Amino acid sequence: MEIRRQNDIIAFRAPGELPVAFHARNLEVADISEELWNTLGGVEDSELQSVLNEWNSEINPAVTTHKLAREIRSLTINVTQICNLKCTYCAAGGDGTYGAAQTKISVEKTLPQLKFFLDKLPDSGTFRIGFIGGEPLLYPEGIRAIANYVKLMTAGRNLRAQFAIVTNGTLLSDANVELLKEINCNVSVSIDGAAEYNDISRPMKNGQGSTALVIEGLKKLFAVKSELGSITLHGVFTAQNMNLVKAYEFYRQFPADTYEFTYSVSDLNQEASDSFTREMREVAAIAYSQGGEEALRKINFFNRVFSALDSQRRTENFCGAGKSLLVVDARNNLFSCPWDVGNASEKVGQGSEVSEAALDKYAQPLIEQNNCQSCWARFLCGGGCMFVHKEATGSKNQKNGQFCERQRTLMETAILYFKKCRQTDIQKDSDYGKH
Repeated sequence: MEIRRQNDIIAFRAPGELPVAFHARNLEVADISEELWNTLGGVEDSELQSVLNEWNSEINPAVTTHKLAREIRSLTINVTQICNLKCTYCAAGGDGTYGAAQTKISVEKTLPQLKFFLDKLPDSGTFRIGFIGGEPLLYPEGIRAIANYVKLMTAGRNLRAQFAIVTNGTLLSDANVELLKEINCNVSVSIDGAAEYNDISRPMKNGQGSTALVIEGLKKLFAVKSELGSITLHGVFTAQNMNLVKAYEFYRQFPADTYEFTYSVSDLNQEASDSFTREMREVAAIAYSQGGEEALRKINFFNRVFSALDSQRRTENFCGAGKSLLVVDARNNLFSCPWDVGNASEKVGQGSEVSEAALDKYAQPLIEQNNCQSCWARFLCGGGCMFVHKEATGSKNQKNGQFCERQRTLMETAILYFKKCRQTDIQKDSDYGKH
C-alpha cells in the first residue's frame, strides 16, 4: 500500500487499483485522478495544488464531533473476580482475579452505588450496565439482582436500561440463558477459534479444553437469539495464535451478529503485530468477496469505521473511560478502566464516593491528551486505548507505536473497502469532493 499526504489530505493506493483520498478532519472519501495523485507525490501543478489547498482548508458543516461530558452513563461491574478458565494471555492477574480473588460482589453494597449514579442522570438517554469477571456467570444471582434493581429504578423515567455481558461461554446453562433472556442482554462470548486453537489458549483450570462446552452453550444462545440483544463472538490473538482467518471461518458457522478480533493488550511482539494486520486484511478480503458490505460490517472494527464515515462523526475518545464510563470491582471500588482493577494507584472512588480530582485527568479529549493532533487517523481512532499505551510505555498518555501502526493500517483497509462499497456514490476526477 502506497500512501501520500498533504496536511489533512491522505491518499492511498493498493496495487493495481485507482488511488483514493481521505480528508482526515472532514471524514470525506473520494476517488482522485492520476494527476492529483501525482501532485500529492510532488509533481508540480499549480492548478491541482490549488485544488488540494482548497479541499484541505474546507470546513464541512455537516461533520459533527462525538464529545463526552463527565456524566456516568455506563458502569462495568466485576460481579466476580474468579474464573473457571486459565487463559494463557489473561491480563486480569493471570487467573481472572486481578491479583485479589473475590468470589462475588456484595449486592447490598452495589445497589446504593447504582442509585447514586442513577440519581445524577436526567430522564433521557441510556444507562448501560456491563457484567464482567473473572467469569460473571459464576454469580448469576448477583446479575439478576442488579439488573432487576436497575430496571426498577429506571421504570417510569425516560431512561433506557441496557445490559451486556462478557462471558467465556462455558456456563451457558439453560438457567443462565433464561436469565440473559430476561434482561434482553447483549452477549459477547470469548472464543479464539476452533478447538485446536481455543483449547490451547483458553483451557479449563484442570487443563482440559473448554471449546466443547462453549459450543454447547452457543447452541443454546442461538436457539433464543430473537429474545436476546446482540450476540458477539470475540477472539483474542497473540504471538502463539495469529490464525484470524481460521477463526473467522470457524465463527461464520454461527449466526452471530458481530465478530470481534482483538490483539492481546499485553503482547508487544512486532512480528505478531504485523501478522495480526495481515490476517485482518485477509479476513476483510474474504468477507467482502463473500458478502460485500454486509459481511464486512459484521466485523466490529470495519463497522465502526464505516459508521463514522457514513455519519461523518468524529471521535475524540477511544472509549468513555473516566468520562461516561466507570468500573466497579467486586469490592465496590471504582476505576476508570476494566484493566485498572487491582491497581490501587488507579482507584477513583469507593462506593458512592467519587474523587473528582482523580477524574480531572480524564477531562480532556484523548486525542489531545495523547498528542494525536498530527495523526491522520485521529478522528477515527480517538487517541487509542490508554491501557494498551501504558502496557508498552508506562503511561496511559504516551502512545504505543505498535498499536498506532495497527490502527492506521487497518483504517487504510477500511477506507478502501468503504470506497468500494460506495463506488456508485463517489464520483471524482481531478478535484476534491465528498462521498
